[in-house]
Amino acid sequence: MQRDKRLTLKHIRAIDAVASVRGFAQAADRLATTQPAISRTVASAENLLGAPLFQRGWGGTEPTALGENVLRHCSNALKLIQSAEDDIEAISGVRPRLVTFLRSHHLDAVASVRTFGTASAAAAHLGITQPAVSRAIGAATEYSKQNLFERKRTGLEATAQARRLKELHDALERELTAIESLVNRPRTGLIGRLSVGMLPFSGQDLIARAFGELTKSNPDLRLIAVPGSYTMLAEALRRGELDCMVGVLRNPAPYPDLQETYLYEETFTLVARSNHPCHRKNLSIADLRDESWIVAQHGTPIRKYFEALFRSVGAVPPTQTCEIHSFTNAEKMIVNSNSIALLCYGEQQLKTLPDGLKKLDVNLPDALTPVGITYRKAGGSSEVLQCFEKLLRTLLGPMPRNPVASR
Repeated sequence: MQRDKRLTLKHIRAIDAVASVRGFAQAADRLATTQPAISRTVASAENLLGAPLFQRGWGGTEPTALGENVLRHCSNALKLIQSAEDDIEAISGVRPRLVTFLRSHHLDAVASVRTFGTASAAAAHLGITQPAVSRAIGAATEYSKQNLFERKRTGLEATAQARRLKELHDALERELTAIESLVNRPRTGLIGRLSVGMLPFSGQDLIARAFGELTKSNPDLRLIAVPGSYTMLAEALRRGELDCMVGVLRNPAPYPDLQETYLYEETFTLVARSNHPCHRKNLSIADLRDESWIVAQHGTPIRKYFEALFRSVGAVPPTQTCEIHSFTNAEKMIVNSNSIALLCYGEQQLKTLPDGLKKLDVNLPDALTPVGITYRKAGGSSEVLQCFEKLLRTLLGPMPRNPVASR
């Protein structure tokens, strides 16, 4: 990478700050500058590298796949500067201010004078004027809070502090070379981000399997899975922070700018711990109204089905229920309690219930529910999303086309 095309320490500080605090305004506060200045610095870095480093995402600004890799080297660079500060303080007893104020051209000047012995020779090597080299050495001396060179008859002799800065310069060059290799290496597979919202109690195992497959052949694809409630995930999807969400479909989507695509069916199922007394009785739904229940939160399809189930037999839906948003946590609580749960299971999951759980032998009418993907209507489906949906269908195998929706 040409010297005028490489990232600078200013770029490195800005990239690290934006990634650390997940936002440009917060990064500006951290670096005691303005948000426009941070935005211009990051945009300059992206222009040099020829690719975006950040994107709008879940919880704020998040790195792209390339940004994650570049960030690792930026963080390493700042640690190298911190280590140099520690060493120079140990040499002189005075703490320099390198992490905050040191600039790339300061280090270039120090390193060149250390190598060539004079400011004029350093200027010729760097392709700048001798006064520019002298100014850079003066700034580095100020931030180091100590003398870096001693004038001798043969030229400028580096102090121990200057020699340490030369070592820092060379170490930072290696980090910048590594970034160059990242940018120039051939890309394989999909590039970009896939951020998927995971609705409670359905489809989560499928997403995990799909992500596992995607990592095998798409090293430049950044994968994000975000669990949450329908309202929370739908709002994030509409803002562009998520690319899609997977789970029980609302049929149709309650927001006009979202659309649903059917994948497969799961079954509303009653489960309890294996030795629960209810397994020894021939029970109906009406018999279970006084039990302790674990169900999904209000407003979800499974909660609506739960309430309709009891109303269908003339019973008031139980009010003493425990709402849990995590499928795994719900199963663990069932095993360790006297509660009965209404959960969603796929056919294979029902065959492999966790140890300690057992399905109740209670007839549930119209228990099939559609599971699918929810997208934004605007913008169409990206290549990444198309690949993700195709992979989900491959993992599922042959499926009927949404028989629930046709009823």
